[in-house]
Amino acid sequence: MSLTLPISTPLQVMIVLCTFILCGCTSHEEGWKQFKQPTKTGDVSVLLGRAYEQLNEADNRQKILDIIKTLEAVLEIDPYNYEALSGLGGLYFFVGVAYSDNKEEKKEYYLASVKYNEQAMYTNLEFKNLVDEGAKVSEACRVLSERELPPMFYWWAAGGSYWAECLNWASKLISLFQVKGSEKVLDRMLEIDPTWDGGRPYIAKATNYAVLPKLMGGDLDKAEELFDKAIKAGPNWLHSRSGRAKHLWTKTKDREAFKEDLEWILAQDPRKADSPYSGNVYLQREARDMLANIDDYF
Repeated sequence: MSLTLPISTPLQVMIVLCTFILCGCTSHEEGWKQFKQPTKTGDVSVLLGRAYEQLNEADNRQKILDIIKTLEAVLEIDPYNYEALSGLGGLYFFVGVAYSDNKEEKKEYYLASVKYNEQAMYTNLEFKNLVDEGAKVSEACRVLSERELPPMFYWWAAGGSYWAECLNWASKLISLFQVKGSEKVLDRMLEIDPTWDGGRPYIAKATNYAVLPKLMGGDLDKAEELFDKAIKAGPNWLHSRSGRAKHLWTKTKDREAFKEDLEWILAQDPRKADSPYSGNVYLQREARDMLANIDDYF
C-alpha cells in the first residue's frame, strides 16, 4: 500500500517541456542536506497506521494537510523513515496541484515535495554514495529501483509543476537547458516498470509527446499509443484517461473523445476504482470543471 496519490500527471505541466529548473539553475539545497535529528521517541508504526486511515477519507485540503502532519510526526522520531518521506513527497505535490491557487503557496509545496522525494531516494545506499560524491539526481537515478518509483515520479512532477506554475518567462527560458536531466529520470522509470501505478510512466512519456512541438520531439501518434498502453496497464485507474483528455484530445481537437474520457471518469465509483480515493475525488472534480468549460478547450 502506498501513501502517494495517483493523480494524472499533472498538470499542464511538468511535462510542459519536461523541464526541471531544480536540476541546477536555482539555489535549491538538495534534500539529503536537510535531514534533521530526531527530537522525539515513539512507535512510528502507530503513526503510519493512522496516516493510512486518514488517506482513506482524505477528500479535501484539510484532510490532506492532516496526513502531512501525521507523517511529519514520524520524521520527528525517525528522520530516515522511507515510508514517511515518500508519502510526504507525493502529498506535498498533491496539495500544491489540487488544493492551491496562490503561486507562493504552490512554490512552497512543490519545493517541499522535491526535498522529501530527494530524502526518500537518499535512503537507497547506492544513490546516497553517488550524490555524496557530487552526482545530481539525474545522474544517480540509474541505481534506483522499483522501491524508489514514487519519489522519482513526484520529484519529476513537482519540479515540472514548479517550472510551469511558479516561474516567470525569463526563468523558464534559462531553465530549458535542464531538459536532459529530467528526461533521464523519466527514462529510468520506464526502464524499471512502465506499468507502475496504472501505467504512470507511460502517461508521463505520452504527455511529453503530446505537449512538445514537433521540433522538440512532439509526436501525437506516439502519444496516443502510449496513452493506450497506460489504459491497458491500469484499466480501472482514472488518471490515464484524465491525462489523455487534457493533453492529447485537446491537441487533436477531438471533442467527442474528450467528452467520452471525462464522462467515463465521472461514471466511476471513487471508492471502487483501483486508484486511491483521494486522487479520484480530485480527478472527478477536475473532470466536471473541464466538461462545464468544454468550449475553452475547443
